[in-house]
Amino acid sequence: MTIGSKEGPPPPWPDIHRTVLSTLDALASSTGWIPTAATVGIEPVFERVLQQICQPQGFSPEAYIDVITRDAGMRREVQKRLSRLMETPALVNMRREAQRREAEHQLHVLHFVLSGQEPPDWVLSTIDEEQQQQLRDAAESGEERDPVLLPRVQRALQKLAATPTTYGQCEDCGTAILLERLQLVPWAECCAACQRKREGIPDEAPEPPVAVTYF
Repeated sequence: MTIGSKEGPPPPWPDIHRTVLSTLDALASSTGWIPTAATVGIEPVFERVLQQICQPQGFSPEAYIDVITRDAGMRREVQKRLSRLMETPALVNMRREAQRREAEHQLHVLHFVLSGQEPPDWVLSTIDEEQQQQLRDAAESGEERDPVLLPRVQRALQKLAATPTTYGQCEDCGTAILLERLQLVPWAECCAACQRKREGIPDEAPEPPVAVTYF
């Protein structure tokens, strides 16, 4: 029997697959996996699930991945559950809090380069001496000064200090700015759509949703 045929994969993969799905469903009502997913992503959580299910039956997680990679129906079932786990409110909140901490660090470093004002000690303590010297050299040279960017960086830092829970919310529409955007533009005031409106750029047709693949 060919994997991906109408008959489905050969035994014991259907049983293993059902166990994987039920385990992922059970994770949705637990919290022990959330810190790991918030720190390093959902992949290690998924890998551990596969190890616990496949290895006692004499199969490797890689063999299961190969099966579902070649069977679109099985793959969609797994992806749907992984995507649902990534949308768990507690995980989303923890990821946003981690992003706020990272953004504050990045903004302080950028502010140092743009203004010459040294960042707090807690920021410097995470940077080795060689990097600190490179930052000081860049700040003293003034080559990176940007009178447009500096006020935006300062405003983002003020927001993080005064009302940190509002950081990452679009100032125009109030929705949460995508984490991916904040990672690239930690001083962003708006979501991408509202930023385009501010700049007078015509709206782009929304791209079709792309399923997230974890294998």
